[in-house]
Order: sequence, then structure tokens, then C-alpha cells
Amino acid sequence: MEQAGAEAAVGGEGARGTGDELARLREALLTAYPETVAELVAGESVGELLASLERAGAAYRAVAAAVAGRAEATAAAGTTAGMGTAPAVPAGDGRPLALDPERLPTVEKIRRGLAGRA
Repeated sequence: MEQAGAEAAVGGEGARGTGDELARLREALLTAYPETVAELVAGESVGELLASLERAGAAYRAVAAAVAGRAEATAAAGTTAGMGTAPAVPAGDGRPLALDPERLPTVEKIRRGLAGRA
């Protein structure tokens, strides 16, 4: 991250700004560096904001690496990420179910009757 350039542009490492200026700087930093944990970017001065930006970026990279490692491990094990192995489902015995012709709709009775003629 280009802390030195940002510090010089805003007024030095220890430069203190108003709350509004620091909030705008924080938003600009979060926009410029989206791969950070936004909640960790905070500070009372430009230097503190830039230092927290480094920590937030490191935290983001650590979480991203952990997620990628877990995804690779689950892919290597042949499972869906976070779901474990798929449950075994019995295939059934293949016998047709007994149907009560009285409960079938009229259209289905006609369809079955015509299918039997063909």
C-alpha cells in the first residue's frame, strides 16, 4: 500500500483531521483498497488510518487464504464445501405402488385406457 504518498498528500504521518475529513479519507481508502476488512480500518489520524489499513489488508488475506485452503481440501475429498459427504439414499425395491382407481382423476383414467389400446 502506498502509505508514504497518501501521508504526504494529506499532511504527514501524524496529521490530525476533523472527524469529517478522516471519515472521507477512510471511505476513499476503502474504495481504493476493497480487499480489506472494512471494520478494522479506523484511527484518529492519517497515520493511524494507514496503519490500520495494513492490518485490515493482512486480515483479509489471511481469511481469503483460509477459505481457499478449506475449499481445496473439500474439493480434494470429493465433498461440497461445508456440507460434508452426501447422505446415502436408498434406491427402493422397484415395485410399483398400488393405485386406487377410484382416486384417479377422470383424465388420468382416460389416458390409461387409451394407452392400453395402442
